[in-house]
Amino acid sequence: MVVSLVYVGLQVRQNTAAIQTSTSQEVYQLNQEQGLLIMESADFAEIILRAELGQELSPVDSIRYAHYLNLVLNTHEAVYTNALQGTMEPELAAAWLDGIAGLTCKPGMEGYWAWGRSGYHGAFRAAMDSAFSATQC
Repeated sequence: MVVSLVYVGLQVRQNTAAIQTSTSQEVYQLNQEQGLLIMESADFAEIILRAELGQELSPVDSIRYAHYLNLVLNTHEAVYTNALQGTMEPELAAAWLDGIAGLTCKPGMEGYWAWGRSGYHGAFRAAMDSAFSATQC
């Protein structure tokens, strides 16, 4: 009986490690895909640069930038949710979660968040709201 419990405990630990590794790899892949969007399109990279320099964007570019902010937030929300569930490597999750405060300083983020916050998980909304309250850009 004791041997069986030890065996089950080891399997649970191995399964947890496998899930955390898989989740971390998925986050890396998602982040790479977002980076490729920027690297493969000089036009899109220019839109992000103009937005982050505080320059005015055309209505079409504003929509593209808002969708970019949505992608960034979706990635952070996935990390946040996986961190809460324990399905992500703790060190990687901590590094990503430290970046949440920095998100609040991205130009346009406050306006986007006011408009789109209802589309995110309640716990992530609370974390972002807290970050907006605590962060001085």
